[in-house]
Amino acid sequence: MKHSVNNISSSSFCRICLAALFLHAGLFMLIPLLPMLLSWQLGIAQEETAPLYLYILVGLLAVGPLHAWLADAYKRKYVAVLATLGLMGSFLGMLWIESLVTLWALGSFCGAFYGMAISALITISIDIVNSGQRTAANKALAYVLCIGAFLGVAVGGVSSLLVYGSDAWLPYVAASCLMLSALLSQSVYVAFRAPIGVSVFGLDRFFLPRTWLPTLVMLFIGLIPGLYLPWVASSQILFPLLSILLLALLVHPAITIYVKLAEHCQRATSVSSCLLGVLMGILLGACLSTTYLCMECTHAMAAMALGAALICLPFAYRYYLKHKVRE
Repeated sequence: MKHSVNNISSSSFCRICLAALFLHAGLFMLIPLLPMLLSWQLGIAQEETAPLYLYILVGLLAVGPLHAWLADAYKRKYVAVLATLGLMGSFLGMLWIESLVTLWALGSFCGAFYGMAISALITISIDIVNSGQRTAANKALAYVLCIGAFLGVAVGGVSSLLVYGSDAWLPYVAASCLMLSALLSQSVYVAFRAPIGVSVFGLDRFFLPRTWLPTLVMLFIGLIPGLYLPWVASSQILFPLLSILLLALLVHPAITIYVKLAEHCQRATSVSSCLLGVLMGILLGACLSTTYLCMECTHAMAAMALGAALICLPFAYRYYLKHKVRE
């Protein structure tokens, strides 16, 4: 007999976590290497590919207001599966492009499909566990996303450094990770829920306005790994790996703060807000670092981002104590 509500130790929740892990592993295996791969393919300097990260961000932000409507009007599982396959197709399409215009379009599609996929997975991960375990589920999923990012960066970076010709097959390894993510999402039983008539555009499942100040802090923190990501295919690979580990260390306190700022029915939105801040920082940081491709400049910008986060942190904590809605 199938159960729609489970413990976080259930096979259904584990499969959703594995789907999220492979989603991030596939994404972060390619994202740092795209400037190098595309510069070879298009015959341009790596610096000219920097706007790609902005177009990915544009796609991510453009589809955000549709998340709640998509989850309501269509089955959440199908949104996760189809969006993951769309992300895979967009990445593979970059292997055949011949112009920057096509690249910018595919970048926007990547951001949009990723946003739909991760929002659906966050929603499913909360919906399939018992109410009393949903905060623990939020934290577990966040840890898994960090592990997936770390593994993706490590595999992509180490392979590009040590394995000759890895640029030819790494995109297909990343695509295989995304295919596994889609299959794992498809294998999870999610109970049918009749549409409740959510408006097409809204911030639900995308961004919780009450979390704006903590999200600003997470954006500054996300800038640090973003700045170092373009250096994974160099002798400086240690910096992006350590910066992702920094994110992992912040998962527990960050998710705790976001959940306590959310009403009972807003936990998915609060987790999405935290992830949105981090991803905005990563994409903006990667764009800046690719534009300059100077390690001294990268170190300086990372130090400024860390300083900005530390300056904002006391204000964000006071804001949290004043506006939290649960103990």
